[in-house]
Amino acid sequence: MRKFLLGVGIAFIVLWGATWHPLTGQLVYQGTQRIEAALYGFAKGEVALGDITFSVYRRSAQRENAPTLLLLHGYTASKELWLRFANRIDERYNIIIPDLAGHGETGFDPQWSYSPSAQATRLERLLDAFEINSATVIGNSMGGLIAANFALQYPERTDGIVVIDPAGVTAPVPSRAEKLFQQGQSPFEIDDWEDFQEFYAMTMAEPPYIPKFVLRSMAKRYQEHKAEYIQIAEDFRNLDQLDGRLNEITVPSLIIWGSADQLLDVSSAAVWYKGIPNAELEIFEGVGHMPMVERPAQTSERVVTFVNKHIE
Repeated sequence: MRKFLLGVGIAFIVLWGATWHPLTGQLVYQGTQRIEAALYGFAKGEVALGDITFSVYRRSAQRENAPTLLLLHGYTASKELWLRFANRIDERYNIIIPDLAGHGETGFDPQWSYSPSAQATRLERLLDAFEINSATVIGNSMGGLIAANFALQYPERTDGIVVIDPAGVTAPVPSRAEKLFQQGQSPFEIDDWEDFQEFYAMTMAEPPYIPKFVLRSMAKRYQEHKAEYIQIAEDFRNLDQLDGRLNEITVPSLIIWGSADQLLDVSSAAVWYKGIPNAELEIFEGVGHMPMVERPAQTSERVVTFVNKHIE
């Protein structure tokens, strides 16, 4: 009995210790996301387009010629952030969720451009690969800036756009993050666990529960990819911005913003709303930078209402 109890105790200590290793957190997170995607009916695949191979989640509609929703994550994020939102979209729609260039399993290449226009061009090629003529492009943060550039470059292929706390315009009131940028600091450049905790607290006002050992693995990933994220930011923050160009967007547009966003201040919502002709605006009170993660049901309901009104 003593040997048994000793063995149990050692096993417990080993398992407990393993949770502090970043690899354990990564494996748990990746495994959970794979299971979640499968439960929601999303198939994971790769789409090779010559110089880039996209990693994507995809779910096909139950009927032919169904509208397509193309979901774009933000800077330093990945396709997994959309799963719980996408699960609440019914199967009348095709859904495509790519890891954008420089992110997730699509990976990084120092020779690529990470400008919003270059990212939009890659997405047009992705639609071509799926033989899809047009889509509603839905983007959060950097993904919102890319969605707007897609609409400017390819209006004939854009059924509409939904921009969720999007980057791309000068905010009347600088956010907490923007003040750091103005001081020469980036909250996205993570050197240690303490840096990550401060950054993560800025991303959401109502974050879903994530175990600390998984968060530690995320912090490790940010540290490992710091140089890559700096290069990506140089392109997407300085090129293809939208000040003075919003009025050129002609497709149906919905703007969603969290009132408690610390990365991109909610004051920018009025700039987008006034700039895009006939745009719709929805402010979610008490929500941070990622409404589709913080309140997936509320966000998806608003998006479906918009799509049903303008697209179908």
